Amino acid sequence: MDTSSPAPTEPTPPSKFTTRLSLWFALVLVAVLGLAAWAGYQSGATQRESNAQATRTADLQTQFQMGLEDLQAKRYTLAITRFEYILSQSPNYPEAAARLAEARAALSITAPPPTPTPPVVTGKDPAEMLALAQQYAAEQNWEGVLAEMALLRSTDASYEVATVDGLLYTALRGRGIARILGDEMEAGITDIDHASQYRALDEIAASHRAWARLYLAARLYYGLDWARATGILRDLYLLAPNFKDTTQLLYDATVSYAAQLTLTDVCAAAEQYAFALTIYNSDPAINEALTLAQTNCALTPTPDPNAPTPDPNAPTPDPNATSVLIETPTNAP
Repeated sequence: MDTSSPAPTEPTPPSKFTTRLSLWFALVLVAVLGLAAWAGYQSGATQRESNAQATRTADLQTQFQMGLEDLQAKRYTLAITRFEYILSQSPNYPEAAARLAEARAALSITAPPPTPTPPVVTGKDPAEMLALAQQYAAEQNWEGVLAEMALLRSTDASYEVATVDGLLYTALRGRGIARILGDEMEAGITDIDHASQYRALDEIAASHRAWARLYLAARLYYGLDWARATGILRDLYLLAPNFKDTTQLLYDATVSYAAQLTLTDVCAAAEQYAFALTIYNSDPAINEALTLAQTNCALTPTPDPNAPTPDPNAPTPDPNATSVLIETPTNAP
């Protein structure tokens, strides 16, 4: 009787069928996961666009209501800015065009011509009034210039018309710029608008009016729509970074916009934080926020723009299905 131990049995190598079945299952699983990821990305993009559209609609409604309030309060310049913006975003917005025309008409209305009266007795002749107005202009006493020119025009509207028009332009332009740089920005814009009726605006006056309009437009959205506020302030920052508190407003708006974006688009948030640090780089908290946003952005998968678009009508492979591999028989030796 043979008492020797049986030889150890070698493990049976996996068959070709088992290996190929495992490979097929892995490929199917990768395809299913890819389709799920793509569908999730598309769904998220659609939802973001839907949210953005809802935000734009609500913003236009808010601006229209505020424009009506500005009309009621006779803030015609601000009302015009609001309605022009609404029409730039939605040309067919109900009633916006009519309200814009109403605001423009109200702004351009001049006082009705007075009932003819005997000439005003001032004790001065037109030459004296003109000389006094020129003295006021040299002193930059714009109110004095305008008062003297109004008096001269009421006394003799035909006296030195070109010279009087030039003084009116100078006074309205000077007062307009002073008001814009002070606390009467809308009134300053109106002054410069009126100055343009006497002659073409010079570059300095036109620039101050343009900066003021951008500044007012940015203030409309400040705290309500950070994306639009930062966009307008960036334009103004490129043109006139030292205009009033433009730089500080842009920095604060950019930081607020970045914080908002961390909830929806962390990569865009990182870009905003980085831009804010190009303005002021003295707050460690913003540097930390940038680092965190960049880290989270790096962990966010980016869809491959060159990946083929899945056919939504194609059948989805069943990962539980088994395939039968038919091998070509070989002749026995």
